[in-house]
Amino acid sequence: MRVGKRPDDRERDRVPHEAVIRYCAGEQGECRIARMINYSSTGMYLELEYPPPKLGANLLIEVLDQEDAVQDPMFEYQHPKTCYYAKVVWKKNLPNSSEEYGVGLRYLSTAGPES
Repeated sequence: MRVGKRPDDRERDRVPHEAVIRYCAGEQGECRIARMINYSSTGMYLELEYPPPKLGANLLIEVLDQEDAVQDPMFEYQHPKTCYYAKVVWKKNLPNSSEEYGVGLRYLSTAGPES
């Protein structure tokens, strides 16, 4: 199911798809867990509990296949994952959501599953 263009001047249509992701900011940044809500060919939207990274921050995003992967390092080792490099292009507080913050990302590049 595709979501049509929205009146908020987005470049590309969004595809609704929820997934658990892990993001890391900078080379020595702490990694955190968030939920991807939707994506497009140019970026993705995340919702997270923690204060969001700074505008313009470059992130490494790992899409985790299952929430269990968050708890089990062996699961991660045995199952390839898809990674993205993205830049934070906007962020906002989410007063009416179960999460605290919403973050818009624009892809810088993509790496397929590790072999």
